[in-house]
Formats: sequence, C-alpha cells, structure tokens
Amino acid sequence: MGHGARRRLAELLDQEEQRGDFSTRFELSAHALRIQVDGVGELPLPVRAPVAKKLIAQARQARFGRGEQTLSDTRVRDTWEITPDRVTLGGPDWDRTLSGVLDGVRHALGLPPTTALRAEPHALLVYGKGQFFLPHQDSEKDDSMVGTLVVSLPSHHSGGELVVEHAGRSVTHRASREQLTFVAFYADCRHEVRPVTAGYRVTLTMNLLAERVRPADGNDGGPVADLAHRLTEHFAQPAEQRYGYGRPETTPPNRLVYLLDHEYSRRGLDWDRLKGADATRAARLRQAAGQAGCEAVLALAEVKETWDAVPPYDRYDYYGETEHFDECEDDECEGECRLDPDGEPGAERRRTGDFSDYELGDLIDDEITLGWWTRPDATGGEQISLPVPYAEVCATTENKDLTPYQSEYEGYMGNYGNTLDRWYRRAAVVLWPRQRSFAARAEAGSEQALRELQGHLDAGELHRARTLAQSLAPFWKHQGSGEAAAPLFAAALRVAVGLRDADTAAMLLAPFGVETLAEEHAPDLAAAAAQYGWRWARNTVSTWFGPVGARTGADRTAWLASLPGLCAALRTSDGDGDAVAAPLAEGAWQATRQQLTGWLDVGREAERRAGMERLGAPLAHVLQAADGGTADTIATALRGLPDTVLECLLPVLRTAARRPATARNGTHAARAFQALADHCETVLTTSVARPVRAADDWSLAPAGACRSGCDLCPDLDAFLNSRTRRVMEWPLAQARRRHVHSRIDLAGLPVSHTTRRQGRPYTLVLTKTDAVFTREQATRDRAEADLVWLRKNWPRTPR
Repeated sequence: MGHGARRRLAELLDQEEQRGDFSTRFELSAHALRIQVDGVGELPLPVRAPVAKKLIAQARQARFGRGEQTLSDTRVRDTWEITPDRVTLGGPDWDRTLSGVLDGVRHALGLPPTTALRAEPHALLVYGKGQFFLPHQDSEKDDSMVGTLVVSLPSHHSGGELVVEHAGRSVTHRASREQLTFVAFYADCRHEVRPVTAGYRVTLTMNLLAERVRPADGNDGGPVADLAHRLTEHFAQPAEQRYGYGRPETTPPNRLVYLLDHEYSRRGLDWDRLKGADATRAARLRQAAGQAGCEAVLALAEVKETWDAVPPYDRYDYYGETEHFDECEDDECEGECRLDPDGEPGAERRRTGDFSDYELGDLIDDEITLGWWTRPDATGGEQISLPVPYAEVCATTENKDLTPYQSEYEGYMGNYGNTLDRWYRRAAVVLWPRQRSFAARAEAGSEQALRELQGHLDAGELHRARTLAQSLAPFWKHQGSGEAAAPLFAAALRVAVGLRDADTAAMLLAPFGVETLAEEHAPDLAAAAAQYGWRWARNTVSTWFGPVGARTGADRTAWLASLPGLCAALRTSDGDGDAVAAPLAEGAWQATRQQLTGWLDVGREAERRAGMERLGAPLAHVLQAADGGTADTIATALRGLPDTVLECLLPVLRTAARRPATARNGTHAARAFQALADHCETVLTTSVARPVRAADDWSLAPAGACRSGCDLCPDLDAFLNSRTRRVMEWPLAQARRRHVHSRIDLAGLPVSHTTRRQGRPYTLVLTKTDAVFTREQATRDRAEADLVWLRKNWPRTPR
C-alpha cells in the first residue's frame, strides 16, 4: 500500500506543468554588441580569419577542471582562451539586449519569478579547424551559479556544434553566421563542442548567477491537496518490503525522499535556485508538506545501481567479454590455466567508460545515501550520512533515464558478472512529519539533534531530553572516529553526562571509535565516570575499541601518540578520570598485543621486522600512558614472547629514549622500560656470544609446522636440517611442488626452487643460497650495534 502512495505522488508531480527546459537558444542582431580585446582592438562582426588569427596570437591554451585540479590536455580540450579581464563588452544597446536575453533565459529554463539572472564573463574562446571540447560538465564557480551562457559571435565556419544533454535528451546548437547566438543551459548538463571542420568558431562564455529579487509569496498556484493526502497516506502506512516477501514492517517510514532531476553543489542547493521541473515539483511538495504537517529540506543524494547488462558488440560472447585462453607451459595443467585479455591469470576484467549502448536487463541492486541536507529553518546545511531504504524513495524520473557520472562493467567471471554499475548524483526533497522531526534528523547522525537534546537539558526539561534520547536507540549506529567525528562525540558526551541515565548515556557514546577521544574530552569523560561508576566506564571504553583495518590503522597510530597526554589529563581532571584512563591503556595494550602476535608468526624476516618496527612507537606510547601496575604487566608479557620480539622492543626503547631523562624516569612506565632494556641486553649478549657458523655448515631451521600433516614436509625439514646437503632434486607433481614452494616462501628461507621440466613428473630442484651465511652475519652485526646503543642509553640499574 505504501508503494501505491509513493507511485501516485510521483505521477501527480509528473502531471504538473513544468517550467521550462534544460537548455534554450536566442538569436539577435550583431549590432547590439561592441567587443574589444586587449592587443587586438575592436572586433568587426562577423569575425573573419585574419582577426581570429590575431586573437589566437593573444590567447593561451584553454584549461579545464578535474576534481580539485586545473589541467591542460589537448586530447580533452583543444581551444584557445582569452581571460575576461582583457575583454570589454559594450555598445549602446548591449545592456538592454543582455537584460532581455537573461529574462528570456530565466523563463525558458523555468527558474522562479522571485529570482533574477546575472551574467558574469568567464572567457573568450577561439576554435580553429579540428579543435574541440569533449563531453564535460561545468563546475559551479559561485554559490549562486546555476548555469552557463554561451554567446557565439557570428563567423563563417563549419562544425563546432554545441551539444547539450540531460536526462537522456540532447539538443544540438549551431551558431549563426550573421547574428549573435545565445545558448543557455544548466550547469549540471553534460555538453561538448564538436570539432570545427572549417573556419573559426569564436564564443564568449559567461556564468549565469541567480539572485533573489523578492521573497516568495507562498502561493505558487495549483492544487496541492491531493499531494498532501498522499503524504499523509505514506506516513500512516507500514513500510513495505522491496520484493513483497519476508517479514512485513509494522512501523511507518520515517521520511519520504523525492529525487529531483538535476545535480546541485552544496553551495548551490537552495529553494530559490532549483532548475526547470525541479523548481515546480519542489514548490508543490513544500506547499503540500505544510498542509500535511510535515517539514521539508533539500538534500544531495549519491545513487549506485547495479544492472544485469548485455554488451552490444560481437566482440563479446553470450557471457560478457570473450574469454582468452592460452596453453599453459606446464603439461600437467590440463588446460585449466585461464588468462584474461591482458594476459594476467585470474585478474578481474573491469572496464570503465560510456556504456549507453548496453542493453539493460534486471535491476540487481541499488543504494541511495544522503550526504548533505539543508536545515528546516533554512539557516544553512550540514554534512550527514544516511542510507535511504526502498520504502522511503520516490521519483518521477528513474535513474536509468538520467546520465550517470560514472559507469563500470564487469564481464562474465564464472559464477557472477555481466553487470553494469552506474553512479548518479541527484538532489532530493526530504520530508517527514513534524512530530517525528527529531528522530528523522537524528538518524542521519545530525549534530543538530544533539544540540536539541542539550537545549532541553539546559532548560531543565530532563524528562523530555531522556525520552527523545531513548528514541535514538533503534538507529544510533556507527558515528565514525577521528577528528571528523570529534564535534559530534563532544556533543554526545555532554548530553550523556546531563541525562543522568547510565543506559541511555552508554547508548549515545557506544557508536564512536576510540580514535575520536582527545585531551579536550577529558573533563567530561571524568565527570561521566564519576556519575555512572567505574564499571560503566570500563564497559563503555570497551565499545570504542574495534578492529584495526586499512582505513583505521593510520588514525589508530596517531591516536596512540596522543594517549599519554589524554590519560594524564584524565588523571588530573575533577571526577574519576582514572576510571577511564586505566581501561583506555589496557584496551590499547590488548589491541597492540594482537597486532604484535600476528607479526611474530610471519616467517619472512624483512616483512616481519618492518611490521614489528612500526609497532615500536605505538607500544611505547601505550606504556607511557599506563599506570605502574599495568605497565609492569605489559613488560612481563613482552619478556615472555619469543626472542624475535626484540625487533619491536628496541624501537620501543628508542622511542622512549628520545624523551628527556627526567621525563622518562618520572612516568608510571619507567620501571617497565628499564625491565625491557635489561631483557633486551640479556638476549643480545647471548646472541653475540654464540659461535660463528662454520664455513661448511648449511643447516637451516625447519620450515615451521605443516598444518596439512603431509608426507612431504618431514623430507623437506630433513634437507633443511642437514649441515652438508645443499641441493635436493625431488620429482613431484604440480600440486605437491606448489606445497613445497609455499612452505619455503612462507618461512622466508634462503632456498631457491626451480622446476626442471623433463620426464614425468617434473623435478623440483631446491638449492640453499649464500644467504645462509650473509643473513646470519648481518644479524650478528646488528645485534652487536644494538648492544652498544642499549648499554649507552639504558645502562642496567645497579642491584
């Protein structure tokens, strides 16, 4: 039933009279304009070849924007550009002519009558034979920019057509040879200049800026009662499942997200600067929201769709991209080695580009996320992160009818593939009932919701604040970590202290990552611990330690460097800061210990040593943050690990040694650092005292435990342990050779392995390399140097 309300609402908005189109064109007499260019003088119109060549002599190669970069690449944009400060526009009728054009553009593009357009010169462009500009989209260079105005000066040329497209439609504009040609289009429209085939195309490009000239009267005409009824129906009915199966939802949706047709920047997202049909539909929805008791905001949405797709050309077979097979050099492979078109075994085949000619099948999946929205009081906007479920989405124009900003195709991969991913950016009108306003905004991780809770607390409305805070529980999920989440965490922490409700306070704080905590949070953390007790503090802290992945690793390392300062601030704050400092240090140790244990299991020395060294500074910071008892416990655990742990402990001691001696000795961890230094000296002394390997001793340590319990590894270990055997020839089938390869490589042993491809089965040849000796000598040299440094910087404590 809910889907019916949304479908009917989209149909009603589609039936609304639309104001204008995405592009428009006017032609006027060339006598209205006099244009002068520094270094050239006044341009006679039409522009002829000798004048165009003079313009080129004064111009530079035109550039273009890509993300935050400004680039020059004639494969993308090949034209000449003169900056606007060198161009003067005038003439007795120019201002009046341009004003009339801009008023016609405003009406033709469907902008509301409450705004006026202003044209700001951007560049004078000259296209010679063969020059062009590939399809692109203009960046909005000003908060009020809504589009682009291209004024083509009359000239005798061929080609150079301006093609503008939006929502699956395109319009081709050809410049007049005798008159001024004005073409205007919205900034989010993709457009291109096709190659000039003869002569010179000369244009003046201008930014179209929309400015409010009078306030809206709130009466945009037309009935809105039916729209208001559909809104009421949508928010009264249970949310439905997407495919009509499974357990039905029992609660109505929190919001309605109506997707608009155009793209907007954060700066340009404003009720008075909506484009074309968007302006009409948004105005109707806003009026209907008022009648239905709803609030409405504008938002920016990121949309991804995954389609079943079929390529159009015969270079693709039924399953997608044609598979390429090569004969494997190993006869035992039996033709199972598959190569992709680039010759790489097993590589995924993904292609990006224009897939407009692909045939779409079924929609497999889609994702819509709101990343920004305006505030209901129109006082600005805020960044959010809000996935939108199917039951809340409504659109008159489907995504597939718009032009994606990125597409990616994956061919058939055996059990999946033949899929086309498309990404879109769309604006949206987001509506919700006023009585659900708090929950609808808070679900987006909105700081405004926390400010509202704090306002109730400041006004003494404790019961109201608790009720609203408890309503967050169903969706108060991961809020992030690091500096970006710090303001939100600070607001949540202040509210948690003020609620005086332990369970609700813990719920508010649980979704944050430990990397969010900083010294400025210490007073409120200590106050929360004093109010709710040490058990609450310990349980809350434990929720902040999540797994360290690729995205959080750098943040975790930086946060550990700040941990000593944070714990010191906690211990000196009013309240019970130690109840937070102690579990923070313990949690940091457990997370670091888990990483350390993982590196100890790595057999390849260079890889293991690099990982262990990276843990040195973080582990030193953990010790510096710990109290005396925890630091002693950590030191005891470290001394009980295998001797390879010195690859981490020595960087720990080097980090600590960089602190002044007074500060080093004054920490809670001073005794632990000295204990680790003494342990390292003992291990290094023993290592240096071992006899040097004999010149004929080729023995190596075993390759480690074999988890498969095969019959190969005992023979491998016997070869490795042998003092005299340097080469082993071993007839083995392919799978068994691979197993031996993996045992040697995982252990990082100085043993080469090659396959002699003669006879059946092939012969695996293992050879111990000279690294047996050079590695051992390098280890001894390093141990001697470390021992000298250690005795100088960490002398043993006299007993």
